[in-house]
Amino acid sequence: MLRRTLLASALCLGLAPLAANAQEMKEVTINQAFQSLLYLPLYVAQEQGYFAEHGVEVTIETGGGGPQSWAAVIGGSAQFSIQDPVFVPKSREMGGDGVVVAGVQNAPTVFIFGSDETDLQDNLAHLSGKKVITSPEPDTTWAFMSYLIEQEGLEGVEIVNVSIGNEIPAIVAGAADYALAVDPQVAQAELDNGLFSVYSFSANADWYPYAFSSLTTTQAYIDQNPEAALGVVTAFEQASRFIYADFERTVEIAKLYFPQLSDEVIRTSVQREIDAKGYPENVLVTEKAWENNMNISVYTGTLTAYPSEATGYEVNVNTDLATRAAAYADSKN
Repeated sequence: MLRRTLLASALCLGLAPLAANAQEMKEVTINQAFQSLLYLPLYVAQEQGYFAEHGVEVTIETGGGGPQSWAAVIGGSAQFSIQDPVFVPKSREMGGDGVVVAGVQNAPTVFIFGSDETDLQDNLAHLSGKKVITSPEPDTTWAFMSYLIEQEGLEGVEIVNVSIGNEIPAIVAGAADYALAVDPQVAQAELDNGLFSVYSFSANADWYPYAFSSLTTTQAYIDQNPEAALGVVTAFEQASRFIYADFERTVEIAKLYFPQLSDEVIRTSVQREIDAKGYPENVLVTEKAWENNMNISVYTGTLTAYPSEATGYEVNVNTDLATRAAAYADSKN
């Protein structure tokens, strides 16, 4: 009875998407850049039935990269995509109508690891004269390290490029002193190779919050499918909150999607994401999170300018759906 009352109140306030039943289910495809622990809210929303709760039947597809996932939305084979949100303002620079509707990663959850266990968080000068592995330009870890060197005025740091996935072997082989990576690679470096995580970009107050990975669509889709769009965003809001509320079940879901990883690696990775607030506590992408991403994107040359008519927060980020999703989630607590 209480649940029905809450739902009725939410519907009257315009907070809830359609209730799910066989006749009302809306088919939606979400194309993710990669299958990644960074995208765990997507898998939690699917496995906990949050999409179905709001009348949405979701198919998850994998593009193989951010450009491919965003292209799936533009081409119409997917209604939503998950990747670096920079593709939205980039498309607007060319006259598109892309829009960010929810955060999936709200922090720059990139870490520096190496064989030296010296803590670098407040001691970045220790990097002077060191070799640091990143992915090739203009990939994310290259951009982060290059920007950090400029931001901190570090001298004598040599960036060594390796392809994504080869960071650990390169460090073990002595090709460099440190490497940048995300989990589960960082957990595998620690647990399987005896290396040390020594710096967190997320823990740097200048970098948090950060729109690292976002749920994106087009304004045309929202206008034509308002209930489905709200349902998808609300499911992400519920999933993100669930991750912070039920660690054990979250780990179980992660294991379903990453059976090749050990229990310890998954637990370590998920806990580090939670500690870094990588999974958003609220899926609304804030102006500060947007600004931090835009500054890096301009630095790497991905975008021409920020702020601009094409890159501004108000034109690229739909705050209405996330605000209504949060109100609905609050009404259930």
